Amino acid sequence: MTELRHLQMVILGIMKDIDELCQRNHIDYYLDGGSTIGAVRHQGFIPWDDDLDIMMTYDNYERFIQACREQLDPDKYYIQEGLRDWPLNYSKIKLKGTYFEEIENNNGGKDNEYGIFIDVFKIDNTSDKRWQQRIQYAFAKYRVCYGQLLRTYKTASWQKKLFMALSYPMKIGFIRHFVIRQSERYNGKDTEYIASFYEPRRFKNSFFKRTTFGIPQYMPFEDIQLPVQADYDNYLTTTFGNYMQLPPMEDRQQKHMLNIDFGKY
Repeated sequence: MTELRHLQMVILGIMKDIDELCQRNHIDYYLDGGSTIGAVRHQGFIPWDDDLDIMMTYDNYERFIQACREQLDPDKYYIQEGLRDWPLNYSKIKLKGTYFEEIENNNGGKDNEYGIFIDVFKIDNTSDKRWQQRIQYAFAKYRVCYGQLLRTYKTASWQKKLFMALSYPMKIGFIRHFVIRQSERYNGKDTEYIASFYEPRRFKNSFFKRTTFGIPQYMPFEDIQLPVQADYDNYLTTTFGNYMQLPPMEDRQQKHMLNIDFGKY
């Protein structure tokens, strides 16, 4: 077994525990991004993929974090909650006793846990009006820049450095609270559209009709079944374009792993 395949199997073990917890607590979630492609195109991991991401609506997300803190084995898992245990607005479920150093070196939490993990992203409600979506998107991305500033994100891009510097005013409380309210202003309302703001997505790839996600449908993923979007074709086409076409050989590379220690796993 290669190191990459070993990593995929350890991640799959984490995912089995998360899926069991979600089903027990009636929490809906979906595979996200390349993990959805993996289910649809490969019936498992994309062969060169070194992570697994899931996503859920904001109300399911809040229930999920609570369930993790109450029901996941604290000797086995560390819950790195977004905005509480680190500055970014998504969470990681990490396997204790392992070590995973990302290329971006951004995965440490309050307890300095660097275990093998699964990313958990939140989907927010949004307006059905394009101009209001643009405003909300801008505020949400401003929050991302501030989070990266707080965690001293390292980048060679001068554009990212500039936007991180411009987010400095969010250190002022009333400005920070205003930005947060604007980026989450539609949560709790019955909206036709939802959006994923806290992943590296452009505006045109961030917004979906709620019916695109709908009731999760389980598909084969390695030796288990995991949920994807009800209209996964629309979701993947909006996100990636022709998702069934394999990328060029030079792009079939791991994107996250730098150093790893599997511990007893």
